[in-house]
Amino acid sequence: MLALQRADDKGADFQAILKDDYRSKETRPALKESEEKFRGLFEKASDALVYIDLSGRILDVNGKAEELAGLKRKEIIGKSFSNIGLISTENASMLLSRLKNKLLPKSTTGFELFITRKNGEKRIIEVNSTLIRRNKMPVGVLAILRDITERKKAEEALRESQQKFERLFRKNPEAAVCLSPDFHVLDINPRFTELFAYSLEEIKGKDIDDVIVPDEKMEEAKMLNGKAEKGYVYFDTVRRRKDGSLVSVSISAAPLVVEDRLIGNVALYKDISELKSAEAAARETMEKLAGMNEKLQVVGKLIRHDVRNKLSVITGNVFLVKKRLPDHPEVLEYLDDVDAACRQIVKIFDFARNYEMLGDEELKYVDVAETFEKAVSQFSDFGGARVLNECHGLEVLSDSLLARLFYNLIENSLKYGERVSQIRVHYEKAVPEQLRLIYEDDGVGISAAERPNLFKEGHGRGTGYGLYLIKKMIQVYGWTIQETGQPGKGAEFAITIPKTSRDGKEGYRIK
Repeated sequence: MLALQRADDKGADFQAILKDDYRSKETRPALKESEEKFRGLFEKASDALVYIDLSGRILDVNGKAEELAGLKRKEIIGKSFSNIGLISTENASMLLSRLKNKLLPKSTTGFELFITRKNGEKRIIEVNSTLIRRNKMPVGVLAILRDITERKKAEEALRESQQKFERLFRKNPEAAVCLSPDFHVLDINPRFTELFAYSLEEIKGKDIDDVIVPDEKMEEAKMLNGKAEKGYVYFDTVRRRKDGSLVSVSISAAPLVVEDRLIGNVALYKDISELKSAEAAARETMEKLAGMNEKLQVVGKLIRHDVRNKLSVITGNVFLVKKRLPDHPEVLEYLDDVDAACRQIVKIFDFARNYEMLGDEELKYVDVAETFEKAVSQFSDFGGARVLNECHGLEVLSDSLLARLFYNLIENSLKYGERVSQIRVHYEKAVPEQLRLIYEDDGVGISAAERPNLFKEGHGRGTGYGLYLIKKMIQVYGWTIQETGQPGKGAEFAITIPKTSRDGKEGYRIK
């Protein structure tokens, strides 16, 4: 192209030289050499080249022009550029006008136009041109065509990206600042002004640390800047407002990278003052509750211990009195009531102790068969009832209170089942991906009227806390429980255990 432009400046024309009527023997070798050089430059040019005469007729094109148009050379040569179907009528008129302008002393600058290739594809073309002369007279125009479709798409994508960033930056509900690579302020959004009370004019070009970082936090700020240069930053701290007051903020920052080059950083400041105040209040409340709970536990333990001792004295004396008054049935009946009341009080204390333990232990995998046997061993007399344990190899995510769950169920069967001859515990797979742990007996079962209130606090023929405690244990484990037996045929408690616990662990394992 440089060669073509130099030729233009000198008023020479390779094509004109080649087609001149005068062909002397002395000049033919030089002309042939020039023709070969020109053809080589013409064909090897990286842009599409189109040679047009002053009427708009195409005289020659190179390979890049064929490729750009999607047409063969024979489909182009000799035709007017307005008749080959590449450009619209409007563009054709514009090109003719520009062609005429080329004849004026001052040439026009480059321009862009749309073309439609033979396959229907739309492309954007950048057009530049140079005037071709013969004997100092204009004879045509060499048009230099460059396909800039992809560049235009990239520019449009970049514009859209910039507009989106601008919208996100301006309308972000958090205080935002755009920084240079060395952390000097380039721009801020309205929320930044609202939070820190600075306008852009006041702080533009200043180091952000000098603007809002308290003196005692400077080392921290340098550390965060170092992290921001390497990647994302999330950090809770305090920053300084224009009036010198401090505000608790959560900082998130990230580098702005374009084509693997760091062009700046963006930082967001979320006001967490209310959150910090709420956290402080919550901590204070929790500390108070922990203190109260500790006091209640100490008092509860002391009371239970002392009352148990007193109850032992009462039950011991009741036993001795009953020995001395065997012939006074009315008195013995009263003494039996006293003895029963004492036992009830002990059970209530046991419930209170177990209830305090709910949720205190870390859940771990417990062998169900071993735990059930442990509960069974606490009973000295089953009244002839057979106990079947079919849970060998099953482990569930629970704690030591699981033994108490089985103990309460067994106790209810022996006390209220009336004619229990068998107690059985077993398990079965359920869907979807659940396991049912089943406790059952063959006693009188539970009536339909009793079932709706079965697990409510205080309901029952004893203390009313046995099944209520079981329900609370089940909730801690993340399980569910239902009574599914048939009245008259026995009680059945079905415990559903999910495959995955609330913290993502396996709810059960079968060896």
